[in-house]
Amino acid sequence: MEFEKNNLKWNISDILGFEVFDQNGKCLGVLSDVILTSSNDVWVVKCYNKEILIPALKNIVREVNILRKKIFVAFPKGGYEDIYGQVRSVDDIFEYNGFFTYED
Repeated sequence: MEFEKNNLKWNISDILGFEVFDQNGKCLGVLSDVILTSSNDVWVVKCYNKEILIPALKNIVREVNILRKKIFVAFPKGGYEDIYGQVRSVDDIFEYNGFFTYED
């Protein structure tokens, strides 16, 4: 599937493995997969053993830099925490809004 932004075109396979950064310059991880849906695609960003799902919408994906192999996204108002909540880690146990996930 081909995408276009700012008159630049790329395929999903072209951007897999790119680092993804938020509007504060924080590296969220690496684009590892794309989930194709009927309304919009969802990008799977992987950092260690956790995954972040980011809707591939024009108002969220700000830049795809093919040369630098980086993607820049901007989340609504509160950022990443508004979507996933505060993340606390204690000995490889992550808590997302009261739900625990364990690292292997």
